[in-house]
Amino acid sequence: MRSRQARPRKRRWPKIVGGLLGLLVVLIICGVIFFPQLNNTMRATTGKDTPADKIVKNELVKKIESSKTGDSQTDAALNKAASTLQKTKMSTIMKAAKNQTEASALLDRTTGLSASESKAATTVVFHNAAYTKLRTAIANGNWVAAYKQYQTLSNNGNLSTLEGEIN
Repeated sequence: MRSRQARPRKRRWPKIVGGLLGLLVVLIICGVIFFPQLNNTMRATTGKDTPADKIVKNELVKKIESSKTGDSQTDAALNKAASTLQKTKMSTIMKAAKNQTEASALLDRTTGLSASESKAATTVVFHNAAYTKLRTAIANGNWVAAYKQYQTLSNNGNLSTLEGEIN
């Protein structure tokens, strides 16, 4: 009889686990880089808001609701704005960010602004270079860039200026 020699066992698991972790890191990096494109493709394919769109809307609604003052008229208007935002498809908002006429029409339909007030508001947003990067990010569905631009506009006072110009 032949005796069995003890052969060293090859350890494959560390290589397999390392390969899977490497693949996961690559997928995460690709997801971050191509997220807007993937999100936009999913929206175009299904015709519905994507999970990322819903998250963005929920965050915007939270921001709107945090603006409540206790005044019943103001709070009712804010509630209406939050409700309207939840009902409006992100694809509609993205189209409006590309075209001033569509943006004005969207404001007419979804807010209490008159047609002339909507046109004045969109004129300010579309003709002031400070808002171009924000509009472009929204039009492209790039929510991370839109948030960064919102933060920049909030910090440098341009959003307060916009509110003053609209009112």
